[in-house]
Amino acid sequence: MSTIRRRLLAWLLPALAATLAVAAFASYRFARDEVDELFDYHLRVTADALRDQSFLSLALEHAPQPESEQEEMLVQVWDSARGIVFASRQDRQLPLILEPGFHNVAIGGARYRVYSLARGPRLIQVAQPMALRAGRSAEIAFRNTLPFAILLPLALLLAWLAVGAGLRPLERLAGELRARSPESLAPLGLDGLPGEIRPLVENLNDLLVRLERALRTQRSFVADAAHELRSPMTALRLQLDLAERSTDAQERAAALAALRGGLDRSIRLIEQLLTLARLDPEAPARAEPVDLADLARAAVAGRAVLADDAGVNLGLADAVSARVSGDADALAVLLGNLVDNALRHTPRGGRVDVAVRRDGTHAVLEVIDDGPGIPAAERDRVFDRFYRGADGDPSGSGLGLAIVRRIAERHGAEVRLEDGPQGRGLTVRVVFPPAAPG
Repeated sequence: MSTIRRRLLAWLLPALAATLAVAAFASYRFARDEVDELFDYHLRVTADALRDQSFLSLALEHAPQPESEQEEMLVQVWDSARGIVFASRQDRQLPLILEPGFHNVAIGGARYRVYSLARGPRLIQVAQPMALRAGRSAEIAFRNTLPFAILLPLALLLAWLAVGAGLRPLERLAGELRARSPESLAPLGLDGLPGEIRPLVENLNDLLVRLERALRTQRSFVADAAHELRSPMTALRLQLDLAERSTDAQERAAALAALRGGLDRSIRLIEQLLTLARLDPEAPARAEPVDLADLARAAVAGRAVLADDAGVNLGLADAVSARVSGDADALAVLLGNLVDNALRHTPRGGRVDVAVRRDGTHAVLEVIDDGPGIPAAERDRVFDRFYRGADGDPSGSGLGLAIVRRIAERHGAEVRLEDGPQGRGLTVRVVFPPAAPG
């Protein structure tokens, strides 16, 4: 399994080893060059010291060189008239090099570094074996690079420890998450976290908060749904028992009619529950252009028969073209629930109007009825799930306005409850945000 530690070490350790190797090689080459320059300087200084003829005579008579020095350095003096006047070793004769300066020559199968210095009729030549120079310079250069060999394992160990220390906050965070119970959704601590990890933990905390809110909403929804379904199911069972015990055809017909009405209410409740369960208030709505006027016409036309049966005058008061960005199906559910609620609460002979208007840059959807309305003290609570109010219709599910608010929140819209015309009834206004330019 690929881990951050392995990836870091796979890049860091070879890079560090390569860097130290390059540095060691550069130090080795630099040291060898410096030593070679030092040897050349030694040759030049020796040749300069031998330029004095009196010193040379003294050296020939009284100062023979030891064997070790003879091995390290060859000295040869030429005279233009007499030829070789001095040679430190008779078995190693240097070739005559008239051009002053440094030269590399081969003598008896060995290579020498020669420095020639002209002094009047004299030509002084000082030479060293290249093998000796190479060995000495390699030895000195190796001593200079030896610390790198000691430093390399230490640097690799420090890199290993540094990577471990850098990843320790992640390991601590993983351990904290591993030790949590499945029910714990409390935010993670941010103390001591590096700046690179903090955004990750902050986003994770935000996710935990949203998850906790969603789970709380789900638990509340399931508890409320179970409570609300228990009563209609119990009523259906009782109505079924009454129908089974009825001996008179008229009583049985009445019991079956009551049973059918209970089934219709249960079906509507279940449909509303399913609709509410599918709506996530934090999920963005599907973005497509929707003309609210078309939705209003469709809602009025689709409920004309229901309005006639209820004896309510359902009409389209105003329908200016107003386009919003959203989910057409969800907005149709929103408007349908508002119209259904208005029809259910408006008495026979009443009126329900649907209107689409513009308020500046805002599109506004309105459903107006002249029913009993909602008291101002209850207008905040009617959006709660299963709340019906003191004078609520027992045939309702108590979910219609909760669904309306949920859909409005997904579209960034605001639902307002206001008094109807002349202070009678209720006006529900859904105000949408301004359309984005372009």
